[in-house]
Amino acid sequence: MNTDVIIVANPNSGNVVTERMITDKDGNASRLGVIQVQQKALTGTSIVGGVSKRTAFITLNEEALEFVDDYLVDGGVWPQEGRLAIEETLKPWVSKDGKKRQDPKINPSTQEVITYQGKPVYRNTFFTTDLNVKDIFLKESKSQATDAVTE
Repeated sequence: MNTDVIIVANPNSGNVVTERMITDKDGNASRLGVIQVQQKALTGTSIVGGVSKRTAFITLNEEALEFVDDYLVDGGVWPQEGRLAIEETLKPWVSKDGKKRQDPKINPSTQEVITYQGKPVYRNTFFTTDLNVKDIFLKESKSQATDAVTE
């Protein structure tokens, strides 16, 4: 199975890089680029498994954008070897201004919020060059004891 990290164009704009301008506390502006990437991964156990498509976003400063510019095409392979890893946590992502907050995981069958130790679970997918990084899933056991599962 091909496990390359693939660059994906923004479905709304068609652009591979979504540009953002940020201003630091001293008023200096700089350009950042956000790139969507995807990777297929095997899921499940050795007896029953499947394939999932993972999506993450990589943010680069202007210098790094220029460095990888030749690779930034829709459907192209990300120029660094790596993988998209999953980490589930009990702490949501919140924007610096506090106006945007990450939504918790939802069970697609019941539309209920997934919890661990009675708290909502938040799922983050990120790019890493460390191929040995394990996924971390929070999972309630049938006996109501709690487990953090790595795969």
